[in-house]
Amino acid sequence: MEIKIIVDAMGGDFAPKEIVLGAIKALKKDRNLKIILVGDEKLINPLLEQESSDLNVEVVHTDQFITMEESPKAAIKEKSKASINLAMQLLAENQGDALVSAGSTGATILSAAKFLPVIPGIERSALATVLPTARLHPGNHGISLLIDVGATLHCTAKQLVHFAYMGSYYVSHVLEIPRPRVALLNNGTEETKGGEVLVKTYRYLKEAPNLNFIGNIEGTDILKGTADVIVTEGFVGNIVLKTLEGASEILKHAGRYAYRKRLTWKVGLALLSSGVRQLKKRTDYSEYGGAPILGFKKLVIKAHGRSNAKAIANAIGVARQSVEQNIAEHIGDSIIEFNKQHRLDFIDI
Repeated sequence: MEIKIIVDAMGGDFAPKEIVLGAIKALKKDRNLKIILVGDEKLINPLLEQESSDLNVEVVHTDQFITMEESPKAAIKEKSKASINLAMQLLAENQGDALVSAGSTGATILSAAKFLPVIPGIERSALATVLPTARLHPGNHGISLLIDVGATLHCTAKQLVHFAYMGSYYVSHVLEIPRPRVALLNNGTEETKGGEVLVKTYRYLKEAPNLNFIGNIEGTDILKGTADVIVTEGFVGNIVLKTLEGASEILKHAGRYAYRKRLTWKVGLALLSSGVRQLKKRTDYSEYGGAPILGFKKLVIKAHGRSNAKAIANAIGVARQSVEQNIAEHIGDSIIEFNKQHRLDFIDI
């Protein structure tokens, strides 16, 4: 079966070159794949012409695109033919099965909300991200999914429960972690911790069918591998994500400083080089294929803004696997079942 992935060729710091090269890489690996590149054909076609002519690729032309510096809300409204808007329209019209973009996160989410229908029963979409974790707990796979990290800033208990279902299904079927452990991010592990929303969310998650809920976890547990799915509202999740990114940059800076400062430190780092390379690979965003935007009838994968060809190819691979697993439909079935069981309770949450 041919799977069609729509790619925003103009999104990202290194677009369109790295985006197109990533698409070519994915096509060479999978001959049952078709890629629709949306962007400026004057920039895209010369890159494609360097490859063999039998690539299953189509170019949809537009010379409009949204930069990282623009206001996402204004740009989505004013640039109707921007590459991300046109790509989302094609996806909404069923001309593709999933979409990949390395462009502005805000613009990607707003465009998805504008053009894509949500899964029945779901109120809000969620942006998830894959985090590397230590293997300090039995059954840990070295990664976990943090959901939400910015799509929905403040949530009700119902919405957080839906995020748990979305994250759990994605982790089990795309990241291939069986029976993923789901946890709620809170300021304490006790059932009564947090405000009213978190207390209610805990209660509903505890009773939720088909979820392996393990309770609350604190910020110190995020990278320990305590849970495979970590549920939080977008405001908190975004702060967590930016904090981790900042810490990573500081560690890189400290390593470069140590390497230059003293010979003994330089020798020490050289001896640790093998371990450092392994750590770098595990924390490299290009390995994980991007962040899924869940809650819509069609899947959107948000690749990192600094994505190279390898990262884009991996993001396309994740999108393909998600389509094969029919992620949206199965998430919808789980949400409908949970909503039926708690239809009266949801009046006050």
